[in-house]
Amino acid sequence: MQDKIILKKNARQRLELKKVDIELLAFLEQQRLLTLQQFYQAAKHLFELRIEEYSFKNRIRKFEDYHLIRSEYYSEGFDGERFKYLSIGSKAVDLLIENELLDQSYNKSKIYKFNQKKNLMHFLATQQAVINILINLNAKSIRDVTTDEIKYPILYNLTSFSHSPAVFPYTEWKRKEKNLNRQNSGAYHAKIAKHMTAEKSSTGPNGTTMTIVKPDWIIQVKGRRKIKDAIINIELDMATEPIETLVQKVFKYALLAEKNKDAIHIMDIVIADDSFSNRSTLSNGIKRSNNIAKQFELDSAVASRAKLSGLKIIVSSLKQNDKIVYEALSRY
Repeated sequence: MQDKIILKKNARQRLELKKVDIELLAFLEQQRLLTLQQFYQAAKHLFELRIEEYSFKNRIRKFEDYHLIRSEYYSEGFDGERFKYLSIGSKAVDLLIENELLDQSYNKSKIYKFNQKKNLMHFLATQQAVINILINLNAKSIRDVTTDEIKYPILYNLTSFSHSPAVFPYTEWKRKEKNLNRQNSGAYHAKIAKHMTAEKSSTGPNGTTMTIVKPDWIIQVKGRRKIKDAIINIELDMATEPIETLVQKVFKYALLAEKNKDAIHIMDIVIADDSFSNRSTLSNGIKRSNNIAKQFELDSAVASRAKLSGLKIIVSSLKQNDKIVYEALSRY
């Protein structure tokens, strides 16, 4: 990667990019879409960019002028949500390819879909959960709660990684002659067995590649020595879907955990709350968290399936999630 890049707009205007700027652009492409505030949080705490927020905003405007970043505004009435959100620009993709941070075969046209999310608030709330975990666990050594030995020395992009489910898919190959419902050991509940046939991804002459489950986002943490890697599968809950939908997903994640014994799979159910925005109409998330946890406890099939598969389930509000993830990593 180049240490310094000079972009020229005309004879008088130019923009100097440092290595950290390229890394930030790579992060934005990886996360697909971030609010301006989320991008600033990452710049300051993950990439240690020493810059005040107003200066960062001015720099982002320059990035927009040079087609490195694209931005739009979200506004929901006079008193509702209002913020600026960002996605990668075409010129930045060229720079990332030149600096070998993206492959030459990268489909440049797909960047124009990044800011066309059907459920924008859900995606950005998910990204807040991701940012919180990456920042608040970064540069920490997570120790075993019993032995006090270091399990996870966490450093972003060295031992902790952020993955879009689009580039980190959970799939399995099924031969054509198999009855997919019968082969699926995750279907303990007769009433939800029909939900256990995963979505089709691709089909060949002898079978089909199936998607087991698709999280909202994934964080991978590398374990030390003989410690298994931890995979944190984020399921962002906006309190608009029935809890039964999450119950159904438990069985899919249980199947995933069974098929990937070399890692610890955590189903991290994050309840969106008022910490996401000071204009938010969301609650504090506590009641919803308690209701989900209670329903899981009362459902013996859920508890049994999770235990047998090795799946770990945590439920918390967005505000508390990074703390709960920390505790889970030290305990499991």
